[in-house]
Amino acid sequence: MEFRFSRQNVHLYMLLPIALPMAMIMLGEGFLFVGNLDACIILHLLNILVCVMVPLLMRENPIIWQSFSLVSMLRVLNLGTPKFTTMTLEWIPMIYAPVIIVAFLLIRDESLGIKDYIVRLRSFLSLSRERPGWKLYYLPLGLAFALLLANVEFSVLSMTITDLRMVPDMSLESLALLFVVMVFFVGLGEELVFRYILQTRVQGTLGVLGAIAVSSIMFAVMHSGYQSVPYLIYVFVVALFLGVSYYKTKSLAYVTLIHGALNFFLFSFLPFGYIRLF
Repeated sequence: MEFRFSRQNVHLYMLLPIALPMAMIMLGEGFLFVGNLDACIILHLLNILVCVMVPLLMRENPIIWQSFSLVSMLRVLNLGTPKFTTMTLEWIPMIYAPVIIVAFLLIRDESLGIKDYIVRLRSFLSLSRERPGWKLYYLPLGLAFALLLANVEFSVLSMTITDLRMVPDMSLESLALLFVVMVFFVGLGEELVFRYILQTRVQGTLGVLGAIAVSSIMFAVMHSGYQSVPYLIYVFVVALFLGVSYYKTKSLAYVTLIHGALNFFLFSFLPFGYIRLF
């Protein structure tokens, strides 16, 4: 799908749908960083309410407000969803599946039915109708980037977290489950929210560099739960890389692969002592 925006001079009122939700999200994540979970949830719930009501009351286009409401929805589900299983890996899809569904509803083409989407799945994974997105060489390239970034992230997180394993062993069943969750739930869900929707929609107001910066800042602060400043800096740099990669390739599949494979390596092979580059 493709979103088109007419460029015009940016005025103060045009920045409101960006500045206000950003401020509320960053404040909420600040509370999470210091350990105040209740205040964090309240701020994100308030942001969702604001993002729904303000464009209705002001009779404005809601597309940017919707983008930021998805960010807060991700956090509320993360902190508020009951854990029905002791294994974190089995609990994660309960968070990301609703976000993916809502994101799809926001970007869907109402003229198409379910069968049409199944047939056109490959084109759905690319933002442009000209389909400059997925290329065959993206597979080895994406895995290589993911492995490199996972090694850096492992070094950064190991300073504060002693055990990063999310699977009990290196069996095929455990690795398959981790790969599916990290690529098709975490990777897809977060890339839909931060790159496919947020970055694309903000680009109409702030341009390419501004949109990449905004989506990267949001992506970084949403990792405040790790309570590590060096890690937030690392995540911001990775988000910039993903933002530029998405802008250049217009491929949701490519950035999803990098993101999901990075997490897959980070929480499986590296903690068990395999494929460490340094």
